[in-house]
Amino acid sequence: MKIVAIMGSSRKKSNTDNLLEMFLNKYNLNKEDLTKYVLKDLDYKYCLSCYNCARTSKCILKDDVTGIYPLLEDADLIIFATPIYYNSVTTLSKAFIDRMQVYWSRKFVLKLDPPREKHGVALINGGAFKQENQFLGSELVFDHFFKSLGCKIRTFVEVSNTDDCPIDDKNEQLVEMLDGLEFDLKKDNHCVLSGGKIEYGNKQSN
Repeated sequence: MKIVAIMGSSRKKSNTDNLLEMFLNKYNLNKEDLTKYVLKDLDYKYCLSCYNCARTSKCILKDDVTGIYPLLEDADLIIFATPIYYNSVTTLSKAFIDRMQVYWSRKFVLKLDPPREKHGVALINGGAFKQENQFLGSELVFDHFFKSLGCKIRTFVEVSNTDDCPIDDKNEQLVEMLDGLEFDLKKDNHCVLSGGKIEYGNKQSN
């Protein structure tokens, strides 16, 4: 299985980075054909809104994201981890996701065949206590990201209150919750980890 993992925090060894590593370890994904990208270490530009991709199916920019396109297309599983900033993904994450416009244009404008079907996983964490719509902004961003890349199956894992309860292997309660996750990576999944509880819900693919 070919896996691309993307870490969208500005800090390494952060809650987000730790959540990603804990998820990879839980499902033994480190033993697969895994390529991990830390966005802060990449050199890439934001989308210029030049519409070149809508005309030619190609992105006019040439940078590190351009080199990642083939791996995303060929992946069986794409995992994206980000913290919440102002109810959405980080600037690093959003700039990267905006560059997927090339796939949106291919699929919805030029009506070309999308990349082969794959599974998308969004790992999202927020510092605040769990609240209504806490993760909604990020979910909407990832919805379009996954649609563009042909991710028919989607998993959302969302962790709140990380300001008081950091994500690391010393947080026994969180480790126990992650170990207790029960879902099939071949099916749609949605769960929120908060206050020692795991809440499962439905996240429908479109």
